[in-house]
Amino acid sequence: MNSITTLLLLVALGIFVWLAVRSRNIRSFQFQMSIFIIIWILGEITDILQDNGIPVLSAQQGDVGLEIHAISMVFFSMMLWFRFYYSERSGKKMIEDVADASS
Repeated sequence: MNSITTLLLLVALGIFVWLAVRSRNIRSFQFQMSIFIIIWILGEITDILQDNGIPVLSAQQGDVGLEIHAISMVFFSMMLWFRFYYSERSGKKMIEDVADASS
C-alpha cells in the first residue's frame, strides 16, 4: 500500500510543481499554495521512505518527515500573515463580501 501512496504523492508533486511553474508570479496565491503543498508532499514522501527503512538524509536524523511538515506549516503561517499584512496596508479586502459576488 505504501508504494501506491508514494506513486500518488509523486503524481501530486508533479502536478503542483507544474502549477507553480505555470503561475510564474511569486505573489500569486496559486504559486504560494503550490509551494506549500510541494513542501508538504516532500515531507510525506520522506516519512514513507523512512517507514520503509530507506534512510533519507542520514541514520542519525530522527523523523525528517515531521520536520519537513513543521517547515511547511511555518511557511503556510507566514504566507497568510504576510498576505493579511499587505492587504491591510494597501486597504484591499482579502475576501469579497457575499453581496459583491452575487451582484
